[in-house]
Amino acid sequence: MAFAQIAWEEKQATIAELKHIQEQFAARGWLPGASGSLSARVGAYTPDTYYFAMTSSCKDKSVHTSENFLFVDASGEPCETTSLMPSADTSIHAKIYRMTGCGAIFHVHTVFSSLISEYYGDHGFIPTQSNELLKELGLWEKNAKIAIPILPNYADIPSIAKLVPEAIHPDIPGIVLRNHGVYAWGSNPPEAKRRLEAFEFIFELEYRWLALLR
Repeated sequence: MAFAQIAWEEKQATIAELKHIQEQFAARGWLPGASGSLSARVGAYTPDTYYFAMTSSCKDKSVHTSENFLFVDASGEPCETTSLMPSADTSIHAKIYRMTGCGAIFHVHTVFSSLISEYYGDHGFIPTQSNELLKELGLWEKNAKIAIPILPNYADIPSIAKLVPEAIHPDIPGIVLRNHGVYAWGSNPPEAKRRLEAFEFIFELEYRWLALLR
């Protein structure tokens, strides 16, 4: 499907939903300054042809304007005439869409994801077990245990994007950049939001547990 064939109403509804979620994340302090990025796919999907609404670069996400989002294609390039630039980490979003076929991806900068990913950075993953919020990730078995991938936070973002395919685990809808922030995804924006909230709860609980053991 070409971008022009996607209904205008679908595009506008997607942007409205992203703006609403962005407002909630900004109120929590998860999008400090101009950091973080939110995206949601529109239209049909194939691994090589898809489109998504993406946060524009260098915008204060606590302020809502018509310039908060633009649409890009599978290569991360704008698919409409616009003066806006997509977020610097668009290539990471594009790679996650290509690998998972998901419907939405949220990237935020939180204190606990930064702290706990630095603590476990040399391990390459954040371990967690028997956490109630693992159910939000689809893990319902007793004493469920996962290792949430940590990627290095290179200044060159395309270098990070190249590492995404090997880091993605089919049962873990998220990755963490060391001392930087977390990406979470889902089949649609509400699911991606719930999963991101679950990850942040897991990170905070792990941090506070480690603090108790000291």
